[in-house]
Amino acid sequence: NASTAAARLMSFGGDLLAGDALAGQDFTLASGVRRLSGGGSAGAAGLRAAMNDLALALGSLACIFLVVSHLNNSWIKQLPKTKASSFTVQEVRAGFATVPLLIVVNLSFNMGYNAMNNAFPAQACQMNTLIGGTQLNGAFFNFGDALAIIVFTPLFESVCYPAIGKAKGSPVRLGQKLVTGLLVAGVANIVAAIMEVKRRQAPLMTWTLCSECAPNGIHMRDMSAFWMFIPFALVGAAEILVNPSMYYFAYTAAPPKVRSLVQAFNLFFNGAVSNAFSAVAMEATFPNDLDTGHMEYYYFLNVTCALVGVVLYLYLTRCGSGAGDLEEDVEDELDITERRPTSRTAELERRRTGSSADFERRRTCSTAELERRPSHGPATPHQ
Repeated sequence: NASTAAARLMSFGGDLLAGDALAGQDFTLASGVRRLSGGGSAGAAGLRAAMNDLALALGSLACIFLVVSHLNNSWIKQLPKTKASSFTVQEVRAGFATVPLLIVVNLSFNMGYNAMNNAFPAQACQMNTLIGGTQLNGAFFNFGDALAIIVFTPLFESVCYPAIGKAKGSPVRLGQKLVTGLLVAGVANIVAAIMEVKRRQAPLMTWTLCSECAPNGIHMRDMSAFWMFIPFALVGAAEILVNPSMYYFAYTAAPPKVRSLVQAFNLFFNGAVSNAFSAVAMEATFPNDLDTGHMEYYYFLNVTCALVGVVLYLYLTRCGSGAGDLEEDVEDELDITERRPTSRTAELERRRTGSSADFERRRTCSTAELERRPSHGPATPHQ
């Protein structure tokens, strides 16, 4: 109910934003985010801000309630036989046991990831985008994300993962990829924040035309926009680590009967919910003209979300993990500390040690048998 109320309030807040923008004389479109640039009713603006705050509060409470209520699903009981369904209580518990991690990882990662779709292009638009006398659109630099995915995916799979696995004596686990991806997304936002501070310090390019993709009348700064390839590429590397891992987790951890539902829940928090939180964060920290504000605050907020996500992930996997509702293999894959081997690794180790023990037992028995045999003089080479 809280989630539904939050969604409706967010939608209502969006309607208020659009209505107020139309009531004002004009509005600008910067990186896909509609913002007021004219007057408009102060009362309507205040109401819109209040509705945004209320939607944020209810959405946050809904996420907290979902995480806390499914840390331990022992409260879910079997239905009476007269109301029994095709689902067993174990399947229901296992399905809900995935909820805490799906919420925590998706929100903490996608807050930083969403900067690639809004803040990074807007920042590039107010940097020097000239190439051969022609201005590039800030969205062009999203190419850095796609290029990083194309380059890093085979590099990770064929070089990095095997090398790390060989160094530590076991394959790279799912949880290790997720935590690394969260940290890389945080680093991407730190790099973007540093570049934003440097960009504001650069001189205005008043000797050329205004930026064609920034709000009207805003000049570019004399700092190459190609530097934005760095945070874009870091976000691409983080995507490789997090997104496939979350799809894999949602599929393998969920019982077969509810895999499609759990995957849909994963995509819902990956896209809709995370973007709703990003929209509120941008409203508070994202200026229309980057030269008049401090957009690095938005990046620092994303970094904080990533770090909080790492801490919550460690807590959930060591103290939560559905209280045994997830399969043992899944819980082992999520544990980044490798306190215990996965079932496959344990089986290989058992076979190896078992083979060594059998060989030692057979050797000992053969030696004892030879010692029990009577001696008939010196042994010949044949003996």
